[in-house]
Amino acid sequence: MLIIGEKLNSTIPKVRKAIKEKDRAFVQDMAIKQTKAGADLLDVNTAMEDEVNDMQWMIETIQQVVDTPLCIDSTNPKAIEKGLETAQSRVMLNSISMEKTRLEGVLPLALDAKCELVALTTDDNGVPKTVDDRLAIAGRLVDTIDKNNFPQEKLYIDPLVLPLAVSSDNAVIFYQSLVEIKKQYGVKTISGLSNVSHSLPKRRLINRYFLANCINLGMDAAILDPLDAHIMTAITVTSLLTNKDRFSRKYLQAYRDGILQD
Repeated sequence: MLIIGEKLNSTIPKVRKAIKEKDRAFVQDMAIKQTKAGADLLDVNTAMEDEVNDMQWMIETIQQVVDTPLCIDSTNPKAIEKGLETAQSRVMLNSISMEKTRLEGVLPLALDAKCELVALTTDDNGVPKTVDDRLAIAGRLVDTIDKNNFPQEKLYIDPLVLPLAVSSDNAVIFYQSLVEIKKQYGVKTISGLSNVSHSLPKRRLINRYFLANCINLGMDAAILDPLDAHIMTAITVTSLLTNKDRFSRKYLQAYRDGILQD
């Protein structure tokens, strides 16, 4: 399971304030903490302020203290381009979709950078409500990627979970889409966790069990809070139970390190 730390996103009020005030200490502390907690990549989003210039500042600030790969989280081609110019290590782009403007603006940058790429199952009509419609968009995304000679092994498709508070079947629709996308197209899959629990109490509890189900169904990556020890425990235990942890090595190491949470 590829873990993408979500804690440097400008939609978070404290992060937005830190970006606005150019608080290097806050940003660097968060980068270090997420890395130590087990994040494989750090999500970087500066959309709420001066996105292009702030993207450069954020990445430079992060890279002063950690060499953790970055996930450039933007729909703005200029911000993505600036991020790619500034990043000194492995990069993931989040994201393209079948929306015309996003596809035309972001895909050429991904092709040029030859980096990992997140693709959302949405188009100019919005997020589909059915599994079949999401599969159709996933198929169009894969076809587009193939036509542009982009390596499928670097593609992560996000079937886009919608809030359970809106409809109680939204998680099930996501699970079914996840399974069918992997089965029909053989690509990697990814999801953020926060949307599924939106507007419900005890959100971390919902996120945790949603993630465990997704891992069990073969999801490859997740955008999450690595500082949530219970979610990290869920990853460790579910990986053990689904035969992704040979000889229980990661589980036993987590036990020895005292980081498993009941």
